[in-house]
Amino acid sequence: MHIDTLTLLIAAGAVVAVSGVSFILNTVLRRNERYGRIWSIAFIAGILETVASLVWATSDDAWWASGVANGAIVLSLGLMWAGCRSYNERSRTYTWVALLASILVILAAVLEGPRGGYWAGIEVMFLGVVGFAALAGREAVSGALRRSVNGRVLSIVFWLVALYYLLRLLVFVTTGEYSEAFLSYFGTDTTAFIAIVLVIVAAISMSVLQPTDGQRDRGTTKRTGSLSIPGVVSAENFEQQAKDWLERSRRDREPLVMLELSIDNLEHINTAFGHEMSNDAITTVGRIACEYSPAATIVGYIRLERFIILTTPPAFGSPADIVGSLQTAIVETAVDSQQGMRALASFGMATTEEYGYSFHDLERAARAALVTPGT
Repeated sequence: MHIDTLTLLIAAGAVVAVSGVSFILNTVLRRNERYGRIWSIAFIAGILETVASLVWATSDDAWWASGVANGAIVLSLGLMWAGCRSYNERSRTYTWVALLASILVILAAVLEGPRGGYWAGIEVMFLGVVGFAALAGREAVSGALRRSVNGRVLSIVFWLVALYYLLRLLVFVTTGEYSEAFLSYFGTDTTAFIAIVLVIVAAISMSVLQPTDGQRDRGTTKRTGSLSIPGVVSAENFEQQAKDWLERSRRDREPLVMLELSIDNLEHINTAFGHEMSNDAITTVGRIACEYSPAATIVGYIRLERFIILTTPPAFGSPADIVGSLQTAIVETAVDSQQGMRALASFGMATTEEYGYSFHDLERAARAALVTPGT
């Protein structure tokens, strides 16, 4: 059975539309994180691409629709990369790069005009897709995404897109758009079919990465109910208290230390032992952060596997000694005495002597200094 190009484009458009709408609703109804909003716009760009492709396929005069479709697909991949950067809490997402690349792709098609047909400026589009897909694939195996199975699945999808479009570009340039090799393996029909499969996998992975009501919450919650750790405050309360403390310390010229603590193996604990054990790991690490920090300390729970600490430097020694004490206590304290399972943690540190008394400057510096396995 042969399926014509228009039918495949309609099928691909339907898949992108359904996946996009589902993801957008998922973002609105769940925790409205920044990366979720960026990915939602990426899906909207994907829907725009399918609509523009259908306009081109059904109208001989709509040559401009090809350029819009090309620009939209580059924008979609660029925003997916930006969303991955946001998920990994990079200081910059570079969404403007995706928008600029999209505009350049559209201009490349417009400059060729009607004579360029469907393939007007297509080489620029291919390069944009390869570049952004490769960047997204690399980002998906970094930071927080690397610790998630769905992040790794997403990376595979992006790398497959990059590889396919790279081969598509090479065949297009060397043999032309009407060659048997290009039409058989890299034509519109094949691309539409591959897009259907990859969009479904990517949408599912991104949806799972979206937090539930308790995941990645900026408060004292967990995935199943309320997680209250004595001495640990929510992210909002931490920020308010820390700003007040920093302001007083600035006035009195007293040094402070900010630490960011990440439980590196929380995803593995959850997979191997279940939610309750991972919750116990969070509680254990939070309790240690309170008990083994100096007396003058604020500890906040900022997301699923992260704590943030503002404390005074030790009277003797260096701020790094605080990290050493916490690291030793975490390694030596079993989350579960029967199985002997222990949490593993990494730290990022910033001091007021280096970065001043701005809360956000300290927070960014501590996060940037956080080094986790594989990043």
